[in-house]
This record gives sequence, structure tokens and C-alpha cells, in this order.
Amino acid sequence: MTEPFPVNENSTTIESKRTSFFEYLFVFILIIYSGHANRFVAEGSNLGSPIWFSIPVVFAGILVLTRRVVFNKQFYLLIFCFIIYFLAITIKYGEMRPKYFLNYFFIFFVAYVTIKGLRFNLFKIYEVLLFYFAIIGLIMWGIQIVIGGDTLYNFFGSMSPIVDFSYVSENGLNIIIYSLQSASSSLRFDFLPPRNCGFAWEPGGFAVYLCLAIFLNLFINNKEKGSTIHFWVLLLALISTQSTTGYVILMVILGYYYLNKKLNMVIVLLPLIVASLILIFSLPFMKDKIVSLAKETTEVDLIVESSIGRETSINPQRFASFMIAFRDFTDNPVLGLGGHDEESWTYKIGANISKITGVGSILSQFGIIGFLFFIIASYKTSMLYAKWFQFKGGILLFIIILFISVSYSIVLSPLIMSFWMFGLFTEQNLDKKMELGLG
Repeated sequence: MTEPFPVNENSTTIESKRTSFFEYLFVFILIIYSGHANRFVAEGSNLGSPIWFSIPVVFAGILVLTRRVVFNKQFYLLIFCFIIYFLAITIKYGEMRPKYFLNYFFIFFVAYVTIKGLRFNLFKIYEVLLFYFAIIGLIMWGIQIVIGGDTLYNFFGSMSPIVDFSYVSENGLNIIIYSLQSASSSLRFDFLPPRNCGFAWEPGGFAVYLCLAIFLNLFINNKEKGSTIHFWVLLLALISTQSTTGYVILMVILGYYYLNKKLNMVIVLLPLIVASLILIFSLPFMKDKIVSLAKETTEVDLIVESSIGRETSINPQRFASFMIAFRDFTDNPVLGLGGHDEESWTYKIGANISKITGVGSILSQFGIIGFLFFIIASYKTSMLYAKWFQFKGGILLFIIILFISVSYSIVLSPLIMSFWMFGLFTEQNLDKKMELGLG
């Protein structure tokens, strides 16, 4: 693969120190936790399960000691502002919930330590690990297709610990490094062959992690040895997910890639690009999914009403979830719910709804204050990536993060926060360090 643009030699090969096994293990744990595919990591997303929640925190603490991480004024300012927010929420609802504060304090802590402890090595480690996860996913997905039907699914399903352990959508199964759904779930949504879930709770989740790795491969790690083979493996794995969100993000990334490479080439290839886009959006799982998402937005009240009194929750799709969450935002526009979910309009009427929207959750939980912080931090970091790694299109990462946030709430996981908050903690004196090759 040819280089898309001139790049500072130091900027794409920087390692602050030799990357250790522990650092790979630390990022591996963050990835598995973000994959949300089994009950231990799902429960570990909050202080409701302190043992599992503590694992990434403890590893982050070890990284503080081994890398001698120093907490700068930006971190203290963030915590101070969150304390003010927490006090405001406590006054608004007349109830103090220290678990809510501690939950986000530790999330900020892990994200900060990841950024400051690994620096630019985070980009390399993440892409390498996703490359291997992509290989594992393609192998297991291939086996699933070759042996046919639900043979592999039933094999794992015969082991009760795996069934009890798993937290994959559509009653899927998870073995930590790979998840799979039944063939019937794919057929029900007109997906053929079955979709590749990788390590994640669903194929779409795996797809967005792959998209981040492809972004790093093309724009940041493009000087690394083996970057070409990494790209094609990541791309094949992404194609196997058959994810609408993943495909859209991929088209944005490739569009920026070719714009950086040669504008005249884009003009020459424009007819082919348009034809390819039409073909992609005409695929059943793209066209039908978009139509179903649009239709569901007209049935929000019906969906909510049908969930009233249910023991198990209903999971509306992303746009309907956003509309449900947005109503909470309009009721609490400044501070949001702040963890007081019993104040949600759906809770008050007895509805059992589980929303999957990321940006909707930010609006409903943190109000306009949290939303502006998310937007400003993401945009600032995105622009700095373009400056540091010398490519055109400063809003590329910002667009990627926005697409992810529309579909999933993983933007509030420590791993993804490390990407969109990177510039918030590392802007000062960075240019000089990069010139010296110190990372």
C-alpha cells in the first residue's frame, strides 16, 4: 500500500520506551472489557460488581508505577469540574450517590493513565491486537460457515458455563476471544452468511473497533512494518461483520485516505466510487436495515408501551433509542439525569427499555454540559491528530467518533475515551517532544 501523504518520520514510529508484554496485556484487557460480550466484563462496567470493575483499575495503577505517570493540571481540572457537576446533581435530586461519582472517577483515571502511560504506543498496541483479533474472528467465522448451520453454536451451547457466562446479543455465546450468534438470528435479519461478531457483543460492535484500527493503520501507523497485511486482514474482518455502521465509517475513512493521496485520482475514479456506493447501499442488509431504522422511529410510543410491565427489557434500534433518550434530555436539558435513572420518563410509566444510543445517553445522562464536553474534546483531539501526523481532514476522527456514538454507548468506555480525550491531556509541549522523537 502506498503512503497517502507525507508524514513526519518520528510521528508514525514513535515509541516512548520499548513496548512491554504488560502494556499489551493492559490494552488487551481494555479491549475485552469494551467488547462487553460476557457477564463479567458487562458487570464490570460499573461499581455494582467491584471485583470485576477493579481489574482494569488495578492494571492502570500498575502502569502508573511502571511508567511513573504524573497527573497534570488537566486531569485535576477534569475531576474538579466533575465534582462540581456531581454536587449540582445531588442538590437537584436531593440525594447523594457516591457510587456514581466513583464510577466515573475511575473511568477517567483509567483513560488518563492509558493516554499518559502509553502515549503513542497506544495506537500501535491497539492496531496490533485488533489485527490478531481479526485473524481469530476470520478463522472462527470461517469454521462456523464451513461446518454449517448451528453446529459450532450448539457445540459451545452444550457447555453450560459458556451459556451462563455469555452476554452476546440474540442469545449468542462468548469464549472471550470470539463470540457467535445462531444462524437463525442472521437469517431472521436477512444476513447470509452468518455475521462475524469477533470478540464483541454483536457484529456492529466488532465493526467499529475494526474501523478504529483501520483509521490508525492508514493515518498513524502507516510506516510500521506489516501495515499493508494488517490493513487487508482488518478490512476482510470488517466486511465479514456485515455492519451498516461499520461500512459507513469505512467509506468515510477511505474517502479521506484518497483525498489525502491524490485529489485528481479521486476525480478520475469518481464514477467508480459512486457506482460502488450505490452497490453497497443496495445490499439487503444495508438497504433493509436503513429502512427498518427509519420505520422504527415512527413507532417509538408503541415500542415504549409494549415494554410496560415486561420482565425483560426491549432494545430499540439506534434512532428510536436516541428519540427515547432525547425526551429525557428535553426534560433535564442542563444537567441531565446524572445517574438518577428512576427520573427517566420511561421508568416513571413502568416501561422496561434498554437504550443503545451513545450520544443519546450522553445527552440524557449529562445534559448539554456533558454533551458539549464530549463534542469539544473529540473535535480538539481530532484536529490535533491531523496536525501531529500531518494529514488533511482534521475532523476525520471526530466524524468516526460521532458515528460510533450514534449507534453505541461504548464512547464512554475507558478505551474509546482514550482516543477522543487524547489531545485533552497531551497537547502541551507535544510538538517539541515529537521533534526529539521522545513520544
